[in-house]
Amino acid sequence: MPISDNLSTDSQPLSRPFGALSHPNQSFPARAISLLLIWYSRAAGRRTIRELTSEQVKALDLDPVALRAEAAKPFWRA
Repeated sequence: MPISDNLSTDSQPLSRPFGALSHPNQSFPARAISLLLIWYSRAAGRRTIRELTSEQVKALDLDPVALRAEAAKPFWRA
Protein backbone atom coordinates (compact mmCIF):
# COMPACT_ATOMS: atom_id res chain seq x y z
CA MET A 1 0.00 0.00 0.00
CA PRO A 2 1.36 3.40 -0.84
CA ILE A 3 2.23 5.79 1.91
CA SER A 4 0.61 9.20 1.63
CA ASP A 5 2.72 12.09 0.37
CA ASN A 6 2.58 13.98 3.64
CA LEU A 7 4.35 11.22 5.58
CA SER A 8 7.99 10.29 5.47
CA THR A 9 8.84 6.99 3.84
CA ASP A 10 9.74 5.31 7.13
CA SER A 11 6.50 6.11 8.97
CA GLN A 12 3.01 4.79 8.59
CA PRO A 13 -0.34 5.66 10.09
CA LEU A 14 -1.28 3.56 13.10
CA SER A 15 -4.61 2.74 11.52
CA ARG A 16 -2.95 0.77 8.71
CA PRO A 17 -0.37 -1.54 10.28
CA PHE A 18 -0.76 -4.29 7.71
CA GLY A 19 0.42 -2.01 4.90
CA ALA A 20 3.96 -2.36 6.25
CA LEU A 21 3.56 -6.11 6.56
CA SER A 22 2.99 -6.48 2.84
CA HIS A 23 6.00 -4.42 1.79
CA PRO A 24 8.13 -6.70 -0.40
CA ASN A 25 11.48 -5.23 0.65
CA GLN A 26 11.07 -5.95 4.35
CA SER A 27 12.01 -9.27 5.86
CA PHE A 28 9.51 -11.16 7.95
CA PRO A 29 11.25 -10.35 11.26
CA ALA A 30 11.25 -6.63 10.39
CA ARG A 31 7.54 -6.73 9.55
CA ALA A 32 6.77 -8.66 12.74
CA ILE A 33 8.72 -6.18 14.86
CA SER A 34 6.91 -3.28 13.17
CA LEU A 35 3.56 -4.81 13.97
CA LEU A 36 4.54 -5.50 17.59
CA LEU A 37 5.68 -1.89 18.01
CA ILE A 38 2.37 -0.61 16.63
CA TRP A 39 0.42 -2.89 18.96
CA TYR A 40 2.54 -1.80 21.93
CA SER A 41 1.96 1.85 21.07
CA ARG A 42 -1.80 1.35 20.83
CA ALA A 43 -1.92 -0.55 24.12
CA ALA A 44 0.10 2.15 25.88
CA GLY A 45 -2.08 4.93 24.46
CA ARG A 46 -5.28 3.20 25.48
CA ARG A 47 -3.87 2.53 28.94
CA THR A 48 -3.13 6.26 29.23
CA ILE A 49 -6.70 7.08 28.17
CA ARG A 50 -8.07 4.76 30.87
CA GLU A 51 -5.95 6.51 33.50
CA LEU A 52 -7.30 10.00 32.74
CA THR A 53 -9.37 11.51 35.52
CA SER A 54 -12.71 13.16 34.83
CA GLU A 55 -11.12 16.54 35.60
CA GLN A 56 -8.42 15.93 32.99
CA VAL A 57 -11.01 14.91 30.40
CA LYS A 58 -13.00 18.09 31.08
CA ALA A 59 -9.87 20.27 31.01
CA LEU A 60 -8.87 18.81 27.64
CA ASP A 61 -12.45 19.24 26.38
CA LEU A 62 -12.64 15.62 25.23
CA ASP A 63 -15.74 13.48 24.75
CA PRO A 64 -15.82 10.94 27.62
CA VAL A 65 -17.99 8.51 25.65
CA ALA A 66 -15.55 8.49 22.72
CA LEU A 67 -12.62 8.03 25.13
CA ARG A 68 -14.29 5.03 26.78
CA ALA A 69 -14.98 3.50 23.37
CA GLU A 70 -11.35 3.98 22.29
CA ALA A 71 -9.97 2.62 25.56
CA ALA A 72 -12.18 -0.46 25.29
CA LYS A 73 -10.78 -1.47 21.90
CA PRO A 74 -8.27 -4.32 21.84
CA PHE A 75 -4.72 -3.37 20.87
CA TRP A 76 -4.90 -5.06 17.48
CA ARG A 77 -7.78 -2.83 16.30
CA ALA A 78 -7.04 0.59 14.83
